[in-house]
Parts: sequence; structure tokens; C-alpha cells
Amino acid sequence: MKEANTRAVDGADVKSAYARWAPVYEVIATPTVPARKLAAKRVNALGGRFLEAGVGSGSALPLYTDNVRLVGVDLSHDMLKIARERAATMANVEAIVEMDLMSLAFADDTFDGVICMFTITAVPDAAQVVREFARVTRPGGTVMVASHFEARSGPWWVTDRLLTPFSRRLGWNPSMPIDPLLAIPGLTLASREELPPMGLITLLTYTKAG
Repeated sequence: MKEANTRAVDGADVKSAYARWAPVYEVIATPTVPARKLAAKRVNALGGRFLEAGVGSGSALPLYTDNVRLVGVDLSHDMLKIARERAATMANVEAIVEMDLMSLAFADDTFDGVICMFTITAVPDAAQVVREFARVTRPGGTVMVASHFEARSGPWWVTDRLLTPFSRRLGWNPSMPIDPLLAIPGLTLASREELPPMGLITLLTYTKAG
């Protein structure tokens, strides 16, 4: 029980943590830039109307091409202030909205796809969040989730174990297992890719049943 408590991250933890992280987040997140670029490239190849779930400071917004229309949502008011400033001159960004990923305020089949980068470990129930992604994605659409998940061995295993006791203060769970996301009702896992640096990031790509 003690380990579960140290891993648990709820909305209050996220809001508190990212109020602190907001001014320096993009510097801290520099190692994730190659994975962000690759994920955005995949979205650009598909085109259409996408939800960026966990848009944060909007650092990925400039990576999308004009054939992608975007709605960005996040729980952190402080991060969204930066995202709104960044999106103010972007014609392909429809809205930046404060919203809980556990219960998205969109109708079924609203988007052609969902992209979620480095946010799935900052929710109380990751599988529930991906089920919400499936719900708001049209049949035949695409859901992509990029994040670091629990390492089973190697140097990241050590890092995960050192950081996990601080999950609530960090605002994310450094050792969230990937297994609950490998079988989501209504979604087919099309690919699982290990991305740089050194396999730190995993990109899961799903398709929704037509």
C-alpha cells in the first residue's frame, strides 16, 4: 500500500507541481524534443482535426503543419497561459482549454485523432484516459501516446526507482507500468516504438475500430 501511495498522482498534485514547473518546463523537457518532433511528424502525415491532450506550454504547437487543426487541453492553468500566448498567432489552433483528461468535455467521435505526449503518467488512471481518447476519436482515427514508462532493467530502472517516491511533488509517476495501456477496448495497438534518447520514450500508436 505504501508504494501505491507514493506513486499516486491526482489533479491537485499536477496543478501544484506544474505551477512550479511552468517557468522552466521547456528547459527541463529538452530531452523529449526529438520524440516530440517525431510524433508531430506522424500527426502531420495524417492531417485532420486533432486533440493534443496535455498540451502543456504548447511547445509542440509550432511543429504541426497547416493541414492539422488543433484543440489543446491541459489541467495546468499556469502551463496553459504560456500555451495561449504561443497559439495566439497560429491559425490552425482552434482553442486551448483547461480540462481534465479523465473526463473530456467533447462528444463522441469529435476528432480525427488524439496525440498525448508526456502527460499519461500525470493522471490517476491512465487506462481510463486512453478510453476517453478512444471515445472522442472517430472510427478509423488514430490515437498516439508518447511517454516514459517503467523501465524493467538498465540505467532508467535506477532513475525510476530514485524518483518514484517523489511522484506527487514531481506531478508525474516516473515508474508507471505500460501494461494497462496495451489492451484498450475499441482501440487496436498498431505499433510500439522505442524513441531517443536511448529508448527513454515509448510511442504507442492505436487505431480505432471503423
